Amino acid sequence: MGQQTRILILTFFAAGIASCATPIERIGQQLFAGCIGEVDDRATLETGLFVCKEARDPAPFAGNGRACGDCHVPRDNFGLSVKTIADLPKNHPLFYAGLDEDPELLRSHGLVHVIVPGQLDEFRQTPKLVQLQKLCDDDGNCDALGLNGDRVSNLCAFSIQAVSNHMARSVSRAPDKDFRPLSEKDCEALMAYMLSDLVAGQDERTSP
Repeated sequence: MGQQTRILILTFFAAGIASCATPIERIGQQLFAGCIGEVDDRATLETGLFVCKEARDPAPFAGNGRACGDCHVPRDNFGLSVKTIADLPKNHPLFYAGLDEDPELLRSHGLVHVIVPGQLDEFRQTPKLVQLQKLCDDDGNCDALGLNGDRVSNLCAFSIQAVSNHMARSVSRAPDKDFRPLSEKDCEALMAYMLSDLVAGQDERTSP
């Protein structure tokens, strides 16, 4: 397929998705991607990584610089592959050094530290989110979430855990100090986005 043809297909695909998106889905997309303004759908589809039309928030949820979309990228079916990690610059927020990650495991196997007090404390791969429409109802209650299906089964609760796990400024993970906990409106917007065609329609088939 020629470069010009591919660009036309991506542009058409992005326009089709954009026309179906609701305002709350777009707010959720911005939160997910860590953008201060709108997400550039065409550039995101072309690169497979989130691209902001304006600026990126330097500290999404008042945390360490990471956003949801740093671990759940479109070109990996909203998961995170070792190849994508290898392509990231050394100063990318994914490599924030203030948490209890294992840099070698992160780069070689894509493993991130997951902590659920009294339940989990281990390194796991980032679960892909592209199938959430099939797994969850409109209220964000899902058949199973997480790599092994052994986590909470509600998207809001899952997102709250993710922010605490991966976006905190320190290993203390203290709410309102190391990160801003998700509000009810944050949860509603993020769930609307994750269950929308903006996620279900962007997968590895649209990557360069």
